[in-house]
Amino acid sequence: MNIRSDFSGNDFGKYYLIQKLGNGGFGSVYKVFDKILGVEKALKILEVSNPEEAYKLFSEAAIPYKCQHNNVIKINSGEIVKYNNELLFVIDMDLANGKSIESLLKSSYLSVNQSLDIIRNILFAVEYSHLQGIIHRDIKPANILIDNQIPKLADFGLSTALGKTIIPWRWYATHAAPETFVDNSIATVQTDIYALGMTLYRMINGISDWELFLNSIPDVNKAIGSGKLINKLPMSPIIPEKVIRIVKKACNIDPQKRYSSASEMRNAIEKLQPLYSWIKISEYNWKGSSLVNPQKEICIEPNKKIINVSVYNNNRKSSCDSKKFTEMIQAKEYVYNYIKQTTIK
Repeated sequence: MNIRSDFSGNDFGKYYLIQKLGNGGFGSVYKVFDKILGVEKALKILEVSNPEEAYKLFSEAAIPYKCQHNNVIKINSGEIVKYNNELLFVIDMDLANGKSIESLLKSSYLSVNQSLDIIRNILFAVEYSHLQGIIHRDIKPANILIDNQIPKLADFGLSTALGKTIIPWRWYATHAAPETFVDNSIATVQTDIYALGMTLYRMINGISDWELFLNSIPDVNKAIGSGKLINKLPMSPIIPEKVIRIVKKACNIDPQKRYSSASEMRNAIEKLQPLYSWIKISEYNWKGSSLVNPQKEICIEPNKKIINVSVYNNNRKSSCDSKKFTEMIQAKEYVYNYIKQTTIK
């Protein structure tokens, strides 16, 4: 089955394929109708060389039973389905009422504090799965869904039991920890921590097209395999240093220097005190929202000789924060530093 084709409108075993929701690195996801139960679900059709091996690993991890958590998309079953004389491994999941983070990055802007809060919620899910002895192995923006405003981790199709040898399927290489590129590598907590760090990097930098972005990085494949990718990636100038340190620690080349657990990484995020969630309206205009502080706006207003940077608190201009510059590069630098300093305490 060519997973990149669209089979919407076809019967697929006990399922009717209503709509294709997207492609991943290892399969396709469809909105389906379960003809036996009479309900709509999500179905992940995995492209694996050995469906029976995939099913065996899935069953060994007992994922349908172990990963029942408020921040995990409920997994109903994993099974082998015969379609056009071809055996395929599929995962039956609850249908989320919302978009993936990958989709949101393509259509909107996530603030640094929004991103941190989403990852904080996902870390509860990862911590829970680790306590059940399950390593997800495929954490990325496409596998984080917002379901009725609750961030949820989805798609345990590549997961394995903690301490197991990682079967050399194709995996999402850019989020794969460097130690997993060798034969007979072992699934550890740090495998997922690394992927969480890369996911957070993409979110706080607002990267809408990851593959296109990576094409601009010199020697990117070598950097991925060696674990040096995070040090080659540029950081947005609005990101506070404390947040950068969290990303860099999670993606450290040495597993022993990463966070020792999902709870440790979550605690590091929870120690940050958010001030403003800044949203980019345009190149020259940003708006900052807060639950307890005055709403802010910062604008670059170019004139013939002077470039004004105006800061507003609840629509009232702040004379002490507003500045004048003669160079656009100076004006932008002031805006970026202002946003960086007011994102967290």
